[in-house]
Amino acid sequence: MKAVVVFHGDCDGVIAAGLYIRHFLRDYYPENIILRFTQPWRAVHDIESVVKHERSIDELVIVDLALNAEMVRLLRRLIDEIRTNIVLIDHHASSVKMLGQINGLNKVRVYWDSVQSTPQVLTKVIRNLNSYEEFLVRIANVCEGGEDEEHELQIIADKIKLVLALDPTDSKMFYDTVKSIVEGIEFWNDKEFEKRFYRAKWLLTMLIKTIEKRAKSICGWDIVSFTSAESLIYAGLFGIAASEYMKRHRKPLVIIRSESGKKIVITVRSSEGLALELCRAISERINDAFYGGHREAASLTIYGEMDLDTVRNAVEDAIKDAMCREGPQSTCSKHEGV
Repeated sequence: MKAVVVFHGDCDGVIAAGLYIRHFLRDYYPENIILRFTQPWRAVHDIESVVKHERSIDELVIVDLALNAEMVRLLRRLIDEIRTNIVLIDHHASSVKMLGQINGLNKVRVYWDSVQSTPQVLTKVIRNLNSYEEFLVRIANVCEGGEDEEHELQIIADKIKLVLALDPTDSKMFYDTVKSIVEGIEFWNDKEFEKRFYRAKWLLTMLIKTIEKRAKSICGWDIVSFTSAESLIYAGLFGIAASEYMKRHRKPLVIIRSESGKKIVITVRSSEGLALELCRAISERINDAFYGGHREAASLTIYGEMDLDTVRNAVEDAIKDAMCREGPQSTCSKHEGV
């Protein structure tokens, strides 16, 4: 029998996957652990693929991936088809409205809490964290926008976050990092990890400068778009750049980028907690758009071939309609019910 762990390919997703394996799946490790990293827009496809390919799965663990209607339908189907135990570990605010459709299902365990990071959710069920594991939880919290008094920890968190974001297709990097966590290794001190960090830091600086140069302001929101070719250059750094830009300029930001001509991804950051609301407003104007995340940090993916300018116009219209209102029915009155 095997255990499959499908995790979000970012800092807190990787750490949560490693911690869960350390405490709950050691009997499977390493020969009978199947690791799959993914991103929210392709999570359902990747879960379906690994389940179809692997046989005799004893436990399917889904880590740090926000629930949506498509994911719920998949989980219901898998319960009937593979009759395996399913574990869902998550902290995304956008998952709340879907939790009621999952809780109570046979063979499904849900660990969700409105906390800073997914590893912090695990602290509710892991009672005996050692110093290494506690350090990783603190790192994950910083990666997700939290603060920590220890300066060295902040530096390590930035390093891990940037290296993992440098190439979102580098499966070896993700899997090696999870395995290092399971084995208790301080992987952030590796020389190759250090080299990747400096390259990522340089690219991040260039990306932020580009955003600052191109950003157009509408109703207090800055908007910038990137072509498919530019998206390849900066890869997974857009979310980090958006957060850094928001902190530096104290303005909400929307980044619209085309990816391989097959989809458009919209990254939203708002210190006032309006990111999910804006994603909802955009999705009402565009078909086949799926969104999720947190009030401060959310993203929306549009599938199919669409013109970048058309999407940008829809985003600008959504901002004008949903974010420029005045009076008692302002944008602060509704927050997706979460």
